[in-house]
Amino acid sequence: EEKFGKNLKEIKDTINNQLKDIRNDNTKQLDKMRETVDEKLQKTLEKRIGESFKLVSERLEEVHKGLGEMQTIATGVGDLKKVLSNVKTKGVFGEYQLDNILEQILTPDQYGKNVATNPDYNGSVEYAVKMPGQGSDHTLWLPIDSKFPTESYEVLLDAYETADKDTVERARKDLIRAIDGFAKDISVKYISVPDTTDFAIMFLPIEGLFAEVLREPGIMETLRSKYKIALTGPT
Repeated sequence: EEKFGKNLKEIKDTINNQLKDIRNDNTKQLDKMRETVDEKLQKTLEKRIGESFKLVSERLEEVHKGLGEMQTIATGVGDLKKVLSNVKTKGVFGEYQLDNILEQILTPDQYGKNVATNPDYNGSVEYAVKMPGQGSDHTLWLPIDSKFPTESYEVLLDAYETADKDTVERARKDLIRAIDGFAKDISVKYISVPDTTDFAIMFLPIEGLFAEVLREPGIMETLRSKYKIALTGPT
């Protein structure tokens, strides 16, 4: 019985030692696993943070680039405003626009530049389209003149910014008066039947300007009946 008890104790000690070894080994393995997991988490976290910072940096760079482009555009608009603030330059701009359009739709021998259409007027219209005359040697001209009512149009645009209805209406009336004056001027200077058609064309080089003028009720019919003038815009 004593021997059995001794053997049982030895078995118990052996098992305890083995369990202790297993626990120690498990602890070491868990520590290694924890270190590995911590290391991977740290690397993953650093990678994610790095990617996030990179993304933020790229977005900021895009924002800065966009701001730079906006500043460039603003500068360009400012330059354009300066160019168009000069009355003479606006006249050249309108003439260039008209020349460009005619060049695209007509051949060089179908229209003329700076044509003296009226023998009673010592001047010439910017452009005139050649029309078939009564005889083979006779050229019938259709006068086309570009106009830009600089001051009245800019006053109207400024009036819109004030959002005052009366101010806008006064500015629009001034614009229409300017257009009426231009129409009369073209009619008197450049229409001369039978050397020209019995009507001429006033070209307004900016769509916004053309649209503003057309807001006046019956403006096309009025100018046609009073001065034999037809209005047109770039389109």
